[in-house]
Amino acid sequence: MRKRAALLLAACMLLCGCRGGAQDEPAAFTVNGEAVSLREWNFYVRMNQMQWEKEGLERYGDDMWSRVADEEQGTTMADRLKEEVMDTVCRIHLANQHAEEYNVSLDDGKKQEIAERAESFMGAYHKALLDFAGADEEFVRERLSERELSLLVAQAAVADYEPEISEEEAHREGICYVLISTTGTKDAEGNRTPFSEEEIEQRARLAEEVCAAARETGSLKEAAETAGLTPIEGSMGSSNEGDGHEPRMLDAARLLEVGQVSDPVWTEEGWFVVQHTSDYDEEGTAYWRERLTELAREEEYERISREWRETAEITENPEIMDQVDVKIVLKELL
Repeated sequence: MRKRAALLLAACMLLCGCRGGAQDEPAAFTVNGEAVSLREWNFYVRMNQMQWEKEGLERYGDDMWSRVADEEQGTTMADRLKEEVMDTVCRIHLANQHAEEYNVSLDDGKKQEIAERAESFMGAYHKALLDFAGADEEFVRERLSERELSLLVAQAAVADYEPEISEEEAHREGICYVLISTTGTKDAEGNRTPFSEEEIEQRARLAEEVCAAARETGSLKEAAETAGLTPIEGSMGSSNEGDGHEPRMLDAARLLEVGQVSDPVWTEEGWFVVQHTSDYDEEGTAYWRERLTELAREEEYERISREWRETAEITENPEIMDQVDVKIVLKELL
């Protein structure tokens, strides 16, 4: 295995030109005439390959990259990885090409922050992986700078975009809820100890007791705190979409009049009890309007980015791109 890794590393060094300048590196593809070097292409493919393997290797096994991802097109997971990486790299370069248009640049503070992140990056990964990805600190700093600049362009491109958000869309009503978990307890290291059946039954009774106390006092917050539980004061909209709260709990809350307390609601996490506290939550409505504005601006930038991509002149050099072959899993390097 070590011999194979050594050969792979040597090949990578030859491909990526780790000692040469950008002008000496072959272009994997160009974006509006701007070259994306083989080294950059290799770097992004390898770092994304590592992330994909972290998430999928246990599920798919060592042959994951040869598995068919799209039967109609006959593409493998390796093909899909490269497609997504190329899309990401193109988005970064296209955004950077519009930086001057939006008067965007990296200030000294941001450059210092990027330098520190590059140093941290180099210390976070195994040297064999960094070598295989063709990464040294200067190169990583350049990539991080491009990425950071692209994010600034994305913000500037939609800074003045004000979407139309109706009062109905932004409107939020007040809720207070408590979760009586039945999944177990966690220690300081995050290890979970499941509850016994008897403990689960006790938790169910506790949910009923908290519910009864809240109805008697008119305050779920007070009843929960008296029982040693942590109540959460929040808000709800007219639907569950994008809300982030437990959907079954929200569904139960919408059936309540203001002031009413729900029966215990069973979920995989445990028992929820919720109270509908107000028909208008000012803070929640302001936050939700801001959140909807943020989402709308993200959608608007996606539209702008797609336009840039559709009108861009992108020239691929397959014989160069194919030199970055995704076959082995990266654990073979370590």
